[in-house]
Amino acid sequence: SLATEFTGALIPPMLTPARTRGPRSFYFGLDTSITGINPDALVHPDQSGSRSYWHRGTEGTGSGSTGIADENRQVDGVLAWTRLTVRKALPFGFEIGTNIGYLVNTSYWALGIEIRWAILEGWLTHDWWVPDIAVRGSAQTLVGDAEFNATVATVDLTISNSIVIGDAFELTPILAGQVAWAFADSELVDLTPSTSAFSTCNPDPATPTGPGSLCRGSGMDYNHNAVFPSIRTMRPRVIFGLQARYEVFTLTGAFSFDAVPPHETDSNLVRYAASAPDGTRGARLPESQQDSRQWRIDVGVGISY
Repeated sequence: SLATEFTGALIPPMLTPARTRGPRSFYFGLDTSITGINPDALVHPDQSGSRSYWHRGTEGTGSGSTGIADENRQVDGVLAWTRLTVRKALPFGFEIGTNIGYLVNTSYWALGIEIRWAILEGWLTHDWWVPDIAVRGSAQTLVGDAEFNATVATVDLTISNSIVIGDAFELTPILAGQVAWAFADSELVDLTPSTSAFSTCNPDPATPTGPGSLCRGSGMDYNHNAVFPSIRTMRPRVIFGLQARYEVFTLTGAFSFDAVPPHETDSNLVRYAASAPDGTRGARLPESQQDSRQWRIDVGVGISY
């Protein structure tokens, strides 16, 4: 559940109308994405005393007097990415772009790439009206964590049309449908990173060191490692946006959300009761205890010329 919500914040933003500015145009911009998470959602919502997976699964200030974190007591209610974006238009309605992003209050960075094709643009005459239509493929991948890999690829369809006010001001409503595929993989994770396995083992210097058997102390910490299951999810999303443009300056905002909850498109995310009378996992938990839809707000400012 933590990885699913985290990759939801990694989905490439949609802050571009369907129409390009012509094959000679460039875009330089800075955008911010704020994605809602469930910081107090429980690992086993059917059990009393269950603890939040965000508190248990992230690093931060712990509850112990030593400050060593057995849980993160200060989990933010949102994940905030800031990105620097560059796009270049090409002939025949194509556009390519790249971005680099930073996740606020973490050591995480992300790299992104996109290619867009404006299938229809500028078909507006006094006789009939056709909106601008474009398709885009994009991907973003996480960097900065040796124990966790995450990549999100998307395909989206954008419909927009510009409303010119005066000679220099332009408003462009944006409607987009998006499908995102999230890939999250765990490397070997140390479950007790604040404990030195070598120190607690205290190996005998007269013999070759080895996990456990040659320890004068406890060698159990050598076994405190795990590889978590991989996450593969498909998430259909809906996006509403609006861009305001004055001469070369643009301001774009968008609101996006999951069309359906993530577990509805991936049976591996369906949450079950922790136990059942026969010893197997229990029945499917109610809808209110499953992973909910995520919302996101994107805002970008830039120069397009």
